[in-house]
Amino acid sequence: MTSDDRIDWSQLWYPGPRRVFSDAEMARAGGDRPSRTFTVVLAVNLAVFAQALLFNAPQGQGARLLGILVAIFVGAYQGGMMLWRRPTRRLLMQLSFAVLAVYAAFALGLKWRMAAGPDRLWLFYAAATAFAASLIGFWFVTVFRAQQIEARLRELDERDRAVALARQLATAQVKPHFVFNTLASMQHWVDTGDARAAPLLRSLTGYLRATLPLFERTELSLADELEAVRRYLEVMQARWGARLSWSVQAEDDALLREAALPPGAVLTLVENAVEHGAGARLSGGAVTVTARRQGPGRLAVEILDNGPGCGATGAEPGPGQLGLANTRARMAQAFGEAAQLTHTNPPEGGCLARLEWPCRPVTPAAS
Repeated sequence: MTSDDRIDWSQLWYPGPRRVFSDAEMARAGGDRPSRTFTVVLAVNLAVFAQALLFNAPQGQGARLLGILVAIFVGAYQGGMMLWRRPTRRLLMQLSFAVLAVYAAFALGLKWRMAAGPDRLWLFYAAATAFAASLIGFWFVTVFRAQQIEARLRELDERDRAVALARQLATAQVKPHFVFNTLASMQHWVDTGDARAAPLLRSLTGYLRATLPLFERTELSLADELEAVRRYLEVMQARWGARLSWSVQAEDDALLREAALPPGAVLTLVENAVEHGAGARLSGGAVTVTARRQGPGRLAVEILDNGPGCGATGAEPGPGQLGLANTRARMAQAFGEAAQLTHTNPPEGGCLARLEWPCRPVTPAAS
């Protein structure tokens, strides 16, 4: 028998949700005030309830009963809002005992101020009905709100898991064909005794070590990202030789080095520049990566290649669009509209990819 199948007998004397939500969970769930629909439905039910009592009130007691109901409902509203903001069984019990104490005081006061008779007895019962409705309302609000928060937290957890999975898939930028082609070249050079095999192995090892954080973190510092870029370019230069020249330039700025960005964001752009830009030039391709501060609180990384360009209209090249779309989506997810990714054809030729985003350090939770 699972825990959900067991009867919680404590609900008979200590009703309400067993789970106590932390302040962080309450803030994450949001909705610190009931929706308009919930408020209107509750108000309509209270109005119908009050109208039924007033309709059956003894002659001459309508005004007094109306005053009693208004006082009860105002107090019940305040208690309901307290439970909405903190739906715990402990607070529910405290408010329930408070309601019983208020009713006892009301009953004693009514007995002291009114003579015995049908009118006083009817007010006793009418007030008891209103107080009982308040208790039922407290229980309903507590249970409804607790279930709402739990459902919202589950929804957010599922969304976060989906986002994490999408991020993991998007950051898996170690392309199989790149690794396999590199290993194939290395195997051929080892078999033929080519001296280039050892430098290629060192470069590939450094690249894999540098790109490992791409699979483990949600954010990476720009310094670590550029190190992965350097290792990738070293591997490609070891394979292509004189067909590829490259440079990675970054301002000597501590804030720039520690700036956060999604793992693989710059690396994906560099891979596209090599494969679809520099790789298209048999006579020799070149890739230049430049990172610098761009005004107050912003950074920019530019990737320039000397390939055929981004197209006649400056659009992104067809091959590699999925990686570029992933990069743009992940930057938007991390920085919103403040992040920008553009591709242009500079006058000197080639394609210029420019990534710009707000500067902030890597959060400890993302490391």
